[in-house]
Amino acid sequence: MRYKIVLFMLLSLIFTMQDVYASLDVDPIPEEYQFPKYNNIAHPPINVEYKGHKGTAMFLSNTFEDGRRNLEVYFLTNNNKELNKAYELYTYQYGNQELVSAFEYADKKTGDKYIYILFKSTIIPNKLYSYNFTELSLFIEEDGILRVLFFLGDNEFLSKTTCIDNFETDRRCEFSTKEGLIKYLDKEKSR
Repeated sequence: MRYKIVLFMLLSLIFTMQDVYASLDVDPIPEEYQFPKYNNIAHPPINVEYKGHKGTAMFLSNTFEDGRRNLEVYFLTNNNKELNKAYELYTYQYGNQELVSAFEYADKKTGDKYIYILFKSTIIPNKLYSYNFTELSLFIEEDGILRVLFFLGDNEFLSKTTCIDNFETDRRCEFSTKEGLIKYLDKEKSR
């Protein structure tokens, strides 16, 4: 775990090194070659294990000068040599959303494992909120490396799964918390 924390800190330095480069009296790095500047850890890293293989998911966010935000999920493989971007939620998708929780989930029926990310959107402050979630699948490639991937086809179903908390009525979302989402997934996957 200590190794992963040091690697995470090193990566954050690499992503902000362009600021040092910009202070030098040389031509600026073209925009398309610059690393993004991560200024927020959106959620603590999650260590996952699947069929004896381990990895770590990291959740990073940028807040741009115009106030827009994005979310990027990176996965450090079990050999600690590869860092892959598993998922990105762009600013037009993530703008008014808040990451409520991210966690590992095992399907009791199939034994498959996933990382679920629960989001909350404010529709009317202190009155109306919506919740949705995204599923990232864990799998082991032929080379024996644990990977996590987002499948666009999965999101078409999941994006339709939204629930509402309405504080003017008694209508409450059944998966507005991590525990609620786990119960919801257990119920849905047992069908």
